[in-house]
Amino acid sequence: MRSLCKITIVALAVVGSVPASARTAGYKDWAELEGDLVDKKMLHRPIPMRDGVKLDANIYLPRGKGPFPVVLYRSPYPTDIFFTPGTLPMNEFNATLLEHGYAIVHENERGRYWSGGEYEYLAGAGEDGYDTIDWISKQPWSNGKVGTFGCSSTAENQLKLNTAAHPAHAAAIALGPGAGIGKIGPYSERGNTYRGGALQLLFASWYRDYIFYAKHGDPRPQYPEGLSDEQRERMGEAFRLYPNVQIPKGFDYDKYYQHLPVQDLNKASNSPLTEWERFSARTPADPAWKDISLANEGDKFGVPMLWGFSWYDVSVGPNVSLYNYARDNTSTERARNAQQMIIGPTSHCMFGAEKRQTVVGDRDLGDARYDYFARWLEWYDHWLKGIDNGALKRPKVDYYQMGTNKWVSSDSFPLQGTKYVDYYLTSSGRANTLYGDGTLSVERPKQAAADTFVYDPLRPVQTLGGGACCMGTIKAVGAFDQSTLEMRNDILVYSTPPLEKDLTVAGFVEVEIYVSSDAKDTDFTLKLIDVDPDGVAYNLDTTSSARAIAKAMTSRSS
Repeated sequence: MRSLCKITIVALAVVGSVPASARTAGYKDWAELEGDLVDKKMLHRPIPMRDGVKLDANIYLPRGKGPFPVVLYRSPYPTDIFFTPGTLPMNEFNATLLEHGYAIVHENERGRYWSGGEYEYLAGAGEDGYDTIDWISKQPWSNGKVGTFGCSSTAENQLKLNTAAHPAHAAAIALGPGAGIGKIGPYSERGNTYRGGALQLLFASWYRDYIFYAKHGDPRPQYPEGLSDEQRERMGEAFRLYPNVQIPKGFDYDKYYQHLPVQDLNKASNSPLTEWERFSARTPADPAWKDISLANEGDKFGVPMLWGFSWYDVSVGPNVSLYNYARDNTSTERARNAQQMIIGPTSHCMFGAEKRQTVVGDRDLGDARYDYFARWLEWYDHWLKGIDNGALKRPKVDYYQMGTNKWVSSDSFPLQGTKYVDYYLTSSGRANTLYGDGTLSVERPKQAAADTFVYDPLRPVQTLGGGACCMGTIKAVGAFDQSTLEMRNDILVYSTPPLEKDLTVAGFVEVEIYVSSDAKDTDFTLKLIDVDPDGVAYNLDTTSSARAIAKAMTSRSS
């Protein structure tokens, strides 16, 4: 959609309140924080799984008298990524937790670093997480209530764990968990491997950089049987893997992503072979996806969950769809009416990066600050400590309204009473480029017209901005001016006339297109654009795509 007036992607509502700030003074590093706030640490403790495999965990107990409520991270990454202040904006939340009497446990997933077993993406996430919570709840330093926390991988493994509903799993906070979603509503992304049937390339580099090189960049021994806790701890610290992990420098990511066929990206660049080769050879309907612990339609959610998303994350559409599904499909009384959602304006895992002047990509989105720490602490205090603090009395949804640039609240998204309006893509057959005759109109066209373009796979239209993650040196994430791309003849542009007044676009935008191709199959990517009063064409949603196989197919996407 193009206009010469503001278009926003969320709706007006009553501004919600945020709890009093829970932020603590910044620490320069984890050692300083630990010296101030940790009473006892237990490193590289083995946690037994039901099949005899032992997973490696670091445990930090706060000052004060226990037993303590416990917050658990489960991840494929080194502990330091989550505990080093400044690595992620949310890392200082660890200080907040310790100051407020929470123990913290970080466990590496199966097959990662010091943990035993073989790694496979989200394999057994529910069972291993369940066994971990069961072990934690029985420790003398635990009060029997465990909350799970994390963003990206540390949120994705919470989804299937939530459906297991361990009685000690008191609450969850899952941020940016899109790669943990299999199929929900119109989305069949299989952990963000696809979008609309087309492969997404971000996981090729994620497996290469974050999984292979992050594990094998430095040698690490496996623990022999029979070591004492003290011996495991000394050995683990002697072979610290972070920040010494080495990813080869000078890698040409542009060349990497342009290689065809995409299944051979790693082979062509002499990179290590990873699960990308196996996953990219599948289709979204492949029954093998059932072997991975992805959240899907049919699941029932049994744990109170605070969900956190971002408008410019990889998969905000599936994320919101799963939240709506989980809200209506619970398996326990405690989870019923205990699903809440926050949507910020930033990119993947940048919760807390908002400033007085928040710039996402190249677009100024105003003062988007939000006290996530206070909101997260309120959630845990209610469920893990039993404090009656009004956590369940607030509106269930807080989200940032881009365009008017303010936080708003509601009990649902989209809002009740949302009006759905049909717009029609029309032209005289020349919608190519920004200067074509394509229009986006509420008037149904009197006769159909077809627009045509020539697609050259050796001259692809590269994505500029939008939701992305983990793509090496390619950092363009967020809102950017799309006008230069719209000069290409292989892009069809459909624009509204200049709007006479502001328009709010709220919720899911569905697009129905009729296409044919003389190729075996063709990918069609759909992009929603907002042209501001200065003529800058900002992308709102750039992650929708459809695939036409043979001839004539109707596609719906959001």
